[in-house]
Amino acid sequence: MLTLRHFAMLLCLAAACLAQHPGRVCADVPIKTSDGKTIHIPRYHGKVVMIVLMRVNCPECHKLLESASRWQTEWGSRGFQVLAISIPDDTAADIGPFADRYRFPFPIGHLDRDQTIKLADLNKTAQPVIPYVIFVGWNGSVRFQYAGNDPIWNQGDKGIGAIADGLLRQAAEKKGPQFETRPAGKQ
Repeated sequence: MLTLRHFAMLLCLAAACLAQHPGRVCADVPIKTSDGKTIHIPRYHGKVVMIVLMRVNCPECHKLLESASRWQTEWGSRGFQVLAISIPDDTAADIGPFADRYRFPFPIGHLDRDQTIKLADLNKTAQPVIPYVIFVGWNGSVRFQYAGNDPIWNQGDKGIGAIADGLLRQAAEKKGPQFETRPAGKQ
């Protein structure tokens, strides 16, 4: 009988076959947050990071961010971190009111076009279909990334949630109980 755990593992294996550019080190681009701070992804070394490239006026992005909010609350203690990043069609000024309105339990920032291309490892003419999700493993490498037109979205947020949960399980097995989650390097 196929249990939910087996289904999640099969889903993770299938996702590995479909994911783009897995295994590269995640680019360290400075992300300006809605409260004026700058964060760097290596700060979250030791955690599974789900980066959501989004736009403030995208209904599909809002739905995903609501699920991500729930996952951040449920899985944060297991080493899960969400970062929401508005991409160039939004302006940096758009994210403040958006963040104030929704009050998500994770940072919301903004990237310009060149930074977005570098982070997602896209060619310079690419127009990423949003929401666009990048999963960074606990070791800082990009494990999976999915554009908004990827077949994984046919499952709604369940497919993305299964990927996140699977990565957290892998991290727990790899790191063991002796591993401490801490920031890496200067921030």
